[in-house]
Amino acid sequence: MDAAIKTKNAFFNKLMKRDSDACTLWGMLHIKIIQCTNLRNLDRMGIKNMRAVIGRERDKSDPYVTAFLDDYRLLKTRHINDDLNPKFDEDFYCPVGHCTKGITFRVSDKDILRDESLGKYFLPVEELVQLVDEKDIEADSSLVLGDLKRVGLHKVVNLEADYLKGDLKRIVNLDKRKNRGTLEFFVEFIPVRMLANTMEVPGCYFTQTKGNSVKLYMNADDDGSSPLVKFGNDDKVWEPPRLWRDIYDAICNAKTFVYMVGWSIDTDQCLLRGDELKEAQAAGKYDPQIGPLLKQKAEENVRVNLMQWDDYSSGVMFPGMMKTYDEKTRAYFKSSSVNASFMSMAGGETNSLLEGQNKKMAFTHHQKFIIMDSPKKNGDGRELLAFVGGIDLTEGRWDNQKHPLFRTLQSDHKGDTYGKCFRTSKENGPRQPWHDIHSAVRGPETIHLIQAFDERWKKQADGTQLVDLKQTGLLDEEELDNAGGWCAQLSRSIDSRVNEFDPSIVNSFDSGDLESYFDWIDVEDQTANLSRKYDTASNALVSYGRCLDQKKGRLVDTSIHDTNIHHIRRAKHSIYIESQYFMGSSFMWSKDNAVKCSNMIASELTLKICEKIAAREPFTVYILLPMWMEGIPAAGATQGLLHWQRVTIEAMHQKVKNALDIRMANSSEEGLKVSDYLNFYCLGTRETEQGSEATGTPVTDDEKVLSKTRRHQIYIHSKMMIVDDEVVLIGTANINQRSLDGCRDSEIMMTSWQPDHVATKDSIPNGDIHAFRMHIWAAITNQMDDAFRNPSSPECVRAFNQIAEKNWQKYIGEETVDMDSHLLPSPFEFDGVKLKARTGLKDGCFTDTKAAVIGKQSMIFPEIFLT
Repeated sequence: MDAAIKTKNAFFNKLMKRDSDACTLWGMLHIKIIQCTNLRNLDRMGIKNMRAVIGRERDKSDPYVTAFLDDYRLLKTRHINDDLNPKFDEDFYCPVGHCTKGITFRVSDKDILRDESLGKYFLPVEELVQLVDEKDIEADSSLVLGDLKRVGLHKVVNLEADYLKGDLKRIVNLDKRKNRGTLEFFVEFIPVRMLANTMEVPGCYFTQTKGNSVKLYMNADDDGSSPLVKFGNDDKVWEPPRLWRDIYDAICNAKTFVYMVGWSIDTDQCLLRGDELKEAQAAGKYDPQIGPLLKQKAEENVRVNLMQWDDYSSGVMFPGMMKTYDEKTRAYFKSSSVNASFMSMAGGETNSLLEGQNKKMAFTHHQKFIIMDSPKKNGDGRELLAFVGGIDLTEGRWDNQKHPLFRTLQSDHKGDTYGKCFRTSKENGPRQPWHDIHSAVRGPETIHLIQAFDERWKKQADGTQLVDLKQTGLLDEEELDNAGGWCAQLSRSIDSRVNEFDPSIVNSFDSGDLESYFDWIDVEDQTANLSRKYDTASNALVSYGRCLDQKKGRLVDTSIHDTNIHHIRRAKHSIYIESQYFMGSSFMWSKDNAVKCSNMIASELTLKICEKIAAREPFTVYILLPMWMEGIPAAGATQGLLHWQRVTIEAMHQKVKNALDIRMANSSEEGLKVSDYLNFYCLGTRETEQGSEATGTPVTDDEKVLSKTRRHQIYIHSKMMIVDDEVVLIGTANINQRSLDGCRDSEIMMTSWQPDHVATKDSIPNGDIHAFRMHIWAAITNQMDDAFRNPSSPECVRAFNQIAEKNWQKYIGEETVDMDSHLLPSPFEFDGVKLKARTGLKDGCFTDTKAAVIGKQSMIFPEIFLT
């Protein structure tokens, strides 16, 4: 075997801690909870047994099973009432990237006041870890020494006592003698090298479609003023499409239906601005204002169904904490031909009344997409057209790459002067600049978007108001096949409390037959009544018996989380991310590991970087975030958000630095930095007084300061990831637990790629996604540096960081200037141990504020609301 490969694997094994009783499991755990037998009855004296007083049969324990890697919960089954021998037969497919000593299985009794333990079993990680050896390589020369094998275990184990701290020692000693019954389970570990081998994400509710045409949008409007981007072998020029203009035209052209889904929809907002607005108003046919436009289409017998989040905190006299205009929109469409349905999140049968109310108050329907029939792009007839992404049809979202602060207050942004980062007025400004990403699709993928709309509408609205599109011919896949040549795959975060999943799909779930797995070998185990094992080093096909997750017996679609993980694991060269929030992987934080912010995006990015460091291969991750999250920066909620984001990013830096230190300690290399691989950025702008349209006299302290410094962050609201310039993920989900959990906010995302433009081990493709990423970079830097063509190169990292640093000095400087280049470094920096406020920020605070950059843990807002 090549010595370099041996060295790489020894190094990576050290990073993965495969030389101790703990090991980093990176891949997937497939766990099947089969059954329990002879469980103890803890309900003998319980509250529920009051019914025994009237002669009925006594209650029994109501068991359920959970499994944990330390504090990280892998799964939770449904609870089964009154059964000491419950049969669960529940499958779970759990992506993992955790350093752990093993899996703890817990069987508990569901009770009204406090669940009680029925027993536990601990499975050491060493039983799941087996390395490829020389014998395996003799059978398959493509294998690499030291790689992990696929290992499966089937056990029937005796449950052990499970006590909480503080239990009386005498009671514990007596209780240890009691038989606690058995647990039967199957678990297999599938290492990452056997996963993520296809562009399509396997095991998802929506499969990939082919023959689509996709458009990629930057901002609600793109005025084409950015530096020219040429791409492809024939030097094509990227021609940026304009989102709100295209949406306006698409609604105007609809003849059968318009389905609109939003977190916030403001009926007063105009989809056109400037001369285009005046021209449309003069023509007098279709009003560019959202509310009147939808009413007009409904009056033409176009079925208009609007689905908006019902903010539980809003009312007739109060716009709600989030000011989403749901009550205003409800009143506007009342008694009109528009079917406007307002949907809150909902609790379920497993939630108490209080939990259900908290669900409504705390979490949102965050999906944003529009579907309508449209004239065919390539010929006569009609087809489906859909828009999906991060941009709401509400105030403050219309912007372009110029990002004006004061110069459009009485023109393009009159009546749309939005700002939540400071206490400012619409007359005085500045407005809050907005950067966002969206997409559009024609072709078979639109059928999946129709399905996503129908499933939510049937669950929470009147299903009879849906159009029978089968009768129109618009659902004919052959007719929808588009010459664009794109593949696409839809994914969501949503559960069965607010979505009616297709029964035909649900009924097709197959938990599989354990005997059909690889050859089983009996294993001696003193703690088990049955113990057998299989292992394989070959890349055998991983099959999925179900395409929905389950939590507490509810069906849950977590495919957005799974899709992000899948494509990070596939990455060969670079990853570019834009997100409004960035927090997760609490299991790798230096403390607070039990916080339920366990999505794996941060840890997967970190593991991918460490893998590339070990392989001595160039790889870069660029992450664009807001300077701070929307809200007054010193407010408790904003500081709490900043805190959880900071601990996430700090953990990433610490682990990447550790990998670099190990590499330098085992080689002659020197001076390697985290920023060679991982960088965070934000956007900001300044403008002089020339051309200002501010009309009032500054009143608030913020207005007085900002009228002098004339600067503001450009708010990043995007939810996008581009991997290797070959695949783009665009939707509504942020990188936080709310968006990725599946049981918190509802989200939607479309992944798109061109099969003719794929990355290889040595190169990135030069198709539309490549051009789109360069267009974004050209817009935010106001230059098209040739280094941008190869984002994984040191030259590109150096050029990008130099531009950001030069802009930073302008942004924090005393002199007020016009900034036409907006890229800035993040307001924090890594000192080798922890994150701190960037040098140059007074007292560690954001410019023009007294708010700490690193944030502060909130004592008022629970982390479940903030993360």
